[in-house]
Amino acid sequence: MASQMKISPRTFSKQKSSSKILKILKYVSLLLLVIFLSHVLISAMYPSSRSKSDSISDSHSDSGTPSWIFTNRHGEVINNTIENSRTDTFISKIRDSVNFLPYIDLSSSTSDTSGIWAFFNEQGESIENGKSWKGKTLLSRLRDSVTSIPRGDISTSSASSDSSSDHTTASEASLDQSGEEARNSDDAEMKRLMSRLRDSVTFLPLKDLRYADTAMEGNTWFMSSLNDTYEENEAEYLYFPSNKSNGRLLCINASVGRDGAENSYALAWPESLPESAKLMKGLTFISYTYYDFANLWHGLSAFAPFVGWSMKHGCAKPTRWSIFQQGSPQTKTGAWLQNIMQGSFGDIPIANFRESGDKPYCFEKALVMRHDLGHMALKKKHKVYKQIRCNARSFCDLNPEGKGQDLNEKGVPNIRLTLLMRRGTRAFKDPVAVTEIFRKECVKIEGCILKVAQSNDLSFCDQVKLLTYTDILASPHGAQLTNMIFMDKNSTVMEFYPKGWLKFAGLGQYCLQWLAMEAGMEHPEAWWETLDKLDCPTPQDKYRCWQFYKYGKVGHNETYFSEWARTILNKVKLRKQESSIDLDTCTC
Repeated sequence: MASQMKISPRTFSKQKSSSKILKILKYVSLLLLVIFLSHVLISAMYPSSRSKSDSISDSHSDSGTPSWIFTNRHGEVINNTIENSRTDTFISKIRDSVNFLPYIDLSSSTSDTSGIWAFFNEQGESIENGKSWKGKTLLSRLRDSVTSIPRGDISTSSASSDSSSDHTTASEASLDQSGEEARNSDDAEMKRLMSRLRDSVTFLPLKDLRYADTAMEGNTWFMSSLNDTYEENEAEYLYFPSNKSNGRLLCINASVGRDGAENSYALAWPESLPESAKLMKGLTFISYTYYDFANLWHGLSAFAPFVGWSMKHGCAKPTRWSIFQQGSPQTKTGAWLQNIMQGSFGDIPIANFRESGDKPYCFEKALVMRHDLGHMALKKKHKVYKQIRCNARSFCDLNPEGKGQDLNEKGVPNIRLTLLMRRGTRAFKDPVAVTEIFRKECVKIEGCILKVAQSNDLSFCDQVKLLTYTDILASPHGAQLTNMIFMDKNSTVMEFYPKGWLKFAGLGQYCLQWLAMEAGMEHPEAWWETLDKLDCPTPQDKYRCWQFYKYGKVGHNETYFSEWARTILNKVKLRKQESSIDLDTCTC
């Protein structure tokens, strides 16, 4: 029987260890082979990546700092001269011309020209059907804008290899030999950039219907994308060109009169106005009101902040007016406001946008007021109305300082009481009885002079003269009370309301009390006819009840009127005896 060979445990352990070492070496060899093959593959795919990196590094080390050239979208050099600063300016302006528009344009919801606004997605594809307005393809046009690349790019760098060096030298020689062509190319590029800058002007709806429910809050719906400038004690405003507008002018296309949502505005640099635009030289005052320029109080409230701005800026006067009601351009105001404007700034025309056809007006300088007196401080309001009063008196050939020391033949101060009547709605039901009440009280006070006048029968200057010589103005609530601004400061106003107003008229019924405070007048109280019972046909409907009482006439209470008139007359008598006259000296 053959003998069996025995292997000791020690020998078996050694063989097992050797086998493990061989396996490890095998795996390491395979890993190194994979790394080697990967390196070869990468080198084959990107043969110039190393040289580009070296070239950029070399070019930076030569100059100490990186330098840049500009190319167009085809990679061609467009500027290698001292014109870089001009190109930088154009690129900056193109970048600043980007405007963000609402994804859904509510302005077309009620417009006859539905779909006039178009919007584009990231690829420049239309996302809303309709005609595109000039400038709405902003994204696709800006895609062609100038691109900047490092001078260290291999195509122009001083690479260490002979071939790169020869290529650079040839390029420089070519540029030197074609200097004239380069300049022509540069001029062409400037024109191209100018064209793109012009095309980037984007017109937005003048009346933004997204804010229809809050039209009188915040920035209002008029030019809603623009933020006002705030100065201490002054009304907020917009001014163009300015740092806020980045030097751009205001352009308005307002050929549609009936709906402000169909009109539009934009900002544009002076050197790149829209092709069809008309440049309006000089300073334009642009006034916006939610209400009506024919109404005395609303028109005056929209006009007054321009006087305040002018007083602060060297009594500046406009070349023209441009007025808007809810985004719709107006070509005239009421006659009363027109005289106020003319007295303050002269015979200034109102711009007529309808004459422009469908072409925008761009204003060399423009001041926009859209919040009436807004944040103006009370002391500044006193000064503004003092200036308006002074201007109106001068316009009507009266002493701008007012009536001065007004004494009768006995040296007693005259107390001039004016009953300013109106016809139609809110007139006194019995004007004769009311007149008699005030006459009886007036004769009891030495120096009292009563005048009764119908506001409808007076010219503008008649009203200015009458109120200049008035200490106490008594009148029903209405626009005629706006004439209080022509009285001397600290004069007194007595206001009367029909029944139902206190309950249904709301906050707006106090507007003339606000005016009295702003103009520096005394408006100690008012009288509301008592509403004994709710006699409107639909008492459950507050709005219909208001319409029922809104156009009513004013009754009277003889006892109350007598006591009130007596109290006011005595207070004014005492004031005129003790206080000096506040002379209205014109600032401008």
